[in-house]
Amino acid sequence: MMFTALHLFCLLPAFILTKQAHSTVSVRLEVSPTDVAECGKQVSLHCNTFSSHQGLSVKRMEWSQGSTPLCSVNSKETIVTNKSHSLSDFRCDYKDGQLSLVFQRMLPLESGNSKPYMCKLHSNQGVAHNYTTVELQECCGTVESVLTSDGPSCTFNHVYPDGDVLWFQGSQNLSDGSVTPSTAKSVDAHGWLTIHSWLTISRKEEWGRSHLPFNCSLKSSTSGRIIASTLVQDMRVRTGLHPKNSGGNGVRSLKTMTAVLSILISLIFTWKK
Repeated sequence: MMFTALHLFCLLPAFILTKQAHSTVSVRLEVSPTDVAECGKQVSLHCNTFSSHQGLSVKRMEWSQGSTPLCSVNSKETIVTNKSHSLSDFRCDYKDGQLSLVFQRMLPLESGNSKPYMCKLHSNQGVAHNYTTVELQECCGTVESVLTSDGPSCTFNHVYPDGDVLWFQGSQNLSDGSVTPSTAKSVDAHGWLTIHSWLTISRKEEWGRSHLPFNCSLKSSTSGRIIASTLVQDMRVRTGLHPKNSGGNGVRSLKTMTAVLSILISLIFTWKK
C-alpha cells in the first residue's frame, strides 16, 4: 500500500507538467509592420492568426485603437463595424483567419506612434493580441496664391506636419528686412493645418518695378525639406495641387507665355515681309 501511494506521489508532478504544457497558449497574431501612409491614399492593416496546433477556431477577433473598438468578427464570420468614435472612413474585411482594417485615407489625429492599433483574438486555443502603427507622410493638399497692391500672399491647405513659409523673389531670399513676413495657422477637426502667409512690402516702388515673380515655399518642420511651393505672379488667384504639380504649373505657364510671344514675333516679321 505504501509503495502504491509513493508511486502515485511521484507520478503527480509529471501529470501537472503535462497538463501545463497542453494549456500553454500556442496561438499568436502577426500584424502589418509600421506603415507609412501616402497623402490621400488607401491604407490597409492586416492581422493574421497562427497556431502550432491543429483545429484553431476563432471565437472573436477585433481591431481597436486605445479604448475605442473599430470592428470585430465572430465565429460565424459576421463583421460588426463601429464608426461612431472614429474620424476616418474605414471598413473591415475577414477571410481565412485574417482580419483587415482598411482606411480610405489616413488622418493626422489617428496616426503616429502615440496612436497604436491593436488586433486581439479570442479562440478555442487561447487569447492573443498585437500592435502596429501608421505614420502619415508629409502632406500638402492645395496651394493658393495672390498678388495685390499690398503685397503677395499664399495659403497652404491640408498640411501635415507643421511647417515654415519661406519667401523668395527670383533668387533673392526676402529676409533682409525690406519685407515683413506674417503667418497665421489653424487646425481643423481632423488635425489638418491651414497655413496662410503674406508679405508687407515697405518699398513697393522697388518690387513693383521687378518682373520676377515671388516664390512662396513651405518647409517641413520635421524633415526640413520643401514639401510645397508656388509662384505668385499676378492679381489672379493661382491654385496648385501637390507640391510637385504647383511648381511645375508655374514653369509650364512661363513656357506657354514664352511660346506665345515667340509666335507673335514671328507673325510680325512675316507680315513686314
